[in-house]
Amino acid sequence: MFKRKRYTLYLLIIAGCFLAFYFFNLFPVTFSREIPAVIETPAGETLLPPTPEIENHSHGNTAEESTPEPTSPAPSGSSTSDPLNPEGDDGLLQPDQALIEQLSFLQSPIPEALVTSRDSQLPGAPRTYRNGTHQGLDYYDGACGVPIRLGDPVYAAGEGVIDRIDHQYTELTEQERNELLRICSEMEETPDDILDKLRGRQVWIKHPDGIITVYAHLNQVAELQKGDLVQAGDFIGNIGNSGTSDGAKGTTEGAHLHFEIWLGEHYLGEGLPPAEARKLLQEILE
Repeated sequence: MFKRKRYTLYLLIIAGCFLAFYFFNLFPVTFSREIPAVIETPAGETLLPPTPEIENHSHGNTAEESTPEPTSPAPSGSSTSDPLNPEGDDGLLQPDQALIEQLSFLQSPIPEALVTSRDSQLPGAPRTYRNGTHQGLDYYDGACGVPIRLGDPVYAAGEGVIDRIDHQYTELTEQERNELLRICSEMEETPDDILDKLRGRQVWIKHPDGIITVYAHLNQVAELQKGDLVQAGDFIGNIGNSGTSDGAKGTTEGAHLHFEIWLGEHYLGEGLPPAEARKLLQEILE
């Protein structure tokens, strides 16, 4: 009898050890997230859920990885986004709104004309034939949305006072013009006095805040005098080709308007890449 009870006691001890082992070892594993749960599909097919992605902490320092790296300053002349001049949907820097408001009184000197589609006719374009830089916007036939013909009218872009108007103008001869270009080639730049001659017949209008608009290569000018007040849309002259190679040859080819906007010592669009110069001029003139 005593041996049977002792045998039963041994069995109970063994069973108890087994249960303890199960609950303390197997039970946590079975119900932990280390073994993925089984998903029952409507068709009775069993699928395992996708394994979650594991973060890569290869450096072993999560505090350093969560800290963003300092941004290096952008090189000069880059188009990196600026909080005060953010990029638009086209990836270009947004024009300075304060500048646009300052020049908002201006309009196109040729009604309904668009800013040129050609980069070579924008401010900042190189002028290799005279070792210089284009300082204005050209309105040529076929590039600005409206016909441009010799003798077509040109109008004041905004209210202001006539500061210069070339009633007395003598066209350069081919020899004279070639000599000016030779000097530019030797100097590797275009001196201001030569550039003025190459602009041909001109009208300058002085506007508020030291802003000046220049209308060049004109064929004729209006019956206005220096000091006269003009309003936006007033007639000031006619499209021509004075100062150009075609003008020097005495032909009617190459007629266009060269239009500049000056703010103090700088022309509008100076230093800007073509796409951004175009966008700025469109905001103001269209």
